Amino acid sequence: MKNKTSKYFKYAVGEIILVVIGILIALQINNWNQELGYKQDEHLIVKNLNLEFKKNKVSIEKYIKNYESILSDIRDIMNLVGEPEDVLNKYNLDSLISRSIDYWTYKPSQSVVSDIISSGKLNLITSDSLRLQLFDWSVNLEENEENYKTLDEISQSIVLPYLIKHASLKNIDSYGILEWHNKTKLKHSNYKMFQDIEFENVMDAHAWDIKNYIIILKNLEKTIDRIIIETNRELQL
Repeated sequence: MKNKTSKYFKYAVGEIILVVIGILIALQINNWNQELGYKQDEHLIVKNLNLEFKKNKVSIEKYIKNYESILSDIRDIMNLVGEPEDVLNKYNLDSLISRSIDYWTYKPSQSVVSDIISSGKLNLITSDSLRLQLFDWSVNLEENEENYKTLDEISQSIVLPYLIKHASLKNIDSYGILEWHNKTKLKHSNYKMFQDIEFENVMDAHAWDIKNYIIILKNLEKTIDRIIIETNRELQL
């Protein structure tokens, strides 16, 4: 009986050990599967980020080029301030002014980044460097929005009020989205405005804001470049 009891006890202990080992193996397999799932999710997130920021790279290059063109038009206007009437008549001043105030805010694609943040999947990105770049992106994007507001406020409060008093908006807008086919029937000349120190100061302030916004866009572009580099590196691992 003692031998039977001993054998039974050993058998029971052995069964318990096998069950524990089986549970541990199952947990390990589950952890491996879960880790594999996380890796697959991370790869998809990084891939989508890479595609989104490559798209943003193309769009921001166009915006920077457009704003640099606006700044160039303002420089042409500033160079013409104070010139005699016969020189001014050689230029299409209304078209120059129209192009100098034709600007739009930069709105990048944010669908992937927004989804990552709202779904709580940011912690799936194991690269500290990539997470840091995404944080910088959010900060720079807020700075971009604030600077555009400043640019637009200056335009609405200083540039446009001056033009309303001293220029023909109909003539200017004939080169903008309104595309008036006929210019103003009222007697008007831009000569007096181009002899006014206030006009020069207004355009100088406008140029400063445009230049500052270009700097903000270029900072955003650098962050985009870094995110593309980081995501390319992660996809190659």
